[in-house]
Amino acid sequence: MKFGYVVGDSRCRVAYTQLTELFIVVGLIYPFLVLAVVGFVAALGVHLAALCGVTGPLQFSLKLIFPILFVVWVATILASQRLTREFKQKDLWRAALRGCPKLLQRALWILFGYAWIGSFTFHWLFGGGMDSPANAARSMSAILLAFYAIAACVLYSATQASKLDETSRCLNGHRISPLAMYCEKCGAPAKIQPTT
Repeated sequence: MKFGYVVGDSRCRVAYTQLTELFIVVGLIYPFLVLAVVGFVAALGVHLAALCGVTGPLQFSLKLIFPILFVVWVATILASQRLTREFKQKDLWRAALRGCPKLLQRALWILFGYAWIGSFTFHWLFGGGMDSPANAARSMSAILLAFYAIAACVLYSATQASKLDETSRCLNGHRISPLAMYCEKCGAPAKIQPTT
């Protein structure tokens, strides 16, 4: 007799979908959203200290910031799966962030670019080489900022996406997909949603 589900089994997919729905609908997402925002603020403090050359906060906070990031990312993955399951892969990020304000989406991409470019340029800007503790702290804290920001934006989007999805209509009043530009039934353009 076997216990549990086999990966790929339809019962496993149903259980996973039910877990994801329960996670979002019941409101279990909010504590993880708070953790993501608190982690972002902590990573920002560590990054600002690292920019000033102080590496102590990074060493002290590694015991908290990294484990919390993994906990938050489990929730982010569950929320992302729910947000993107009906969309094509090319629209993955648009679907995952559709409930997030446009300003926050732009700030997320700027922060992600800053972390990526900073990982390669901090040693040139501040000197000391790639192996110096200060540059390692700068790069690591910038990457932590990006990951916490992604988690916070996706989790916030998950709390707001259902409201946005209910109001997606064409000019003739038909319900349409949240990312659709034209109605599948009549071909009319989508109503322009007020930007959040």
